Amino acid sequence: MKNLVAMALMSVFLFSPNLHAQNLLKDAVRMNRDLKDNKYKYKHEYNKTKNKVSRAKDNARDLADGSYVDKKLDKMEHNATRKLRRAKDKMDPRDEIAEEMRRDIKQGKRGAVDKWLAD
Repeated sequence: MKNLVAMALMSVFLFSPNLHAQNLLKDAVRMNRDLKDNKYKYKHEYNKTKNKVSRAKDNARDLADGSYVDKKLDKMEHNATRKLRRAKDKMDPRDEIAEEMRRDIKQGKRGAVDKWLAD
């Protein structure tokens, strides 16, 4: 009887730490994902507000200097040039193919982790 109890206790100590450690790892991965999601949300809102304030200050300073119109024209010219550059880049399929491959690899990794977490 004592041997049976001793064997049962040994089996519990041998097998349960691995299961417990695996659950801890899964919990850590889940918690890390949640933290990243929340961090992104707050950081995004903070940067959005900071950029609005910065833009308003820049516009007020430019109006006082008299360079507001020049900067707006430069911005319009820059945007038109950027649109032309993007149109040229879309005609070259190599970048799109590489991007698609990267996206597929990333989705595959994410799917594997999701399956592992679902277990």
